[in-house]
Amino acid sequence: QPNGNEKSHYYVKRVIALPGDTVQIKDGEVYVNGELFTEQIEVEAIENAMMAENEILVGEDEYFVLGDNRNHSSDSRDPSVGVLKREDLIGRAWVRIYPFNKMGVIRHE
Repeated sequence: QPNGNEKSHYYVKRVIALPGDTVQIKDGEVYVNGELFTEQIEVEAIENAMMAENEILVGEDEYFVLGDNRNHSSDSRDPSVGVLKREDLIGRAWVRIYPFNKMGVIRHE
């Protein structure tokens, strides 16, 4: 839920970094533990790294998340959201509806 607002809707985000990982966004690309993060989807280069411009150490029981629409997403780059605690993660997406030509069950690795 955005900014912990219990009256708001839930957001769906991708978990990019796990507890103990480091994450940084440089030149529009995401790096996890110093390695370029290989996206499983096609996303645009990130125009504003916000607080991820500097390397972030993801703490114990924390997760760094990004939205698929990287340049128009409230996610862990934004100080008002930041890294999420495990208790804030409530589910897992298992089916894709859009785009229609990719509709189906999502394979998790």
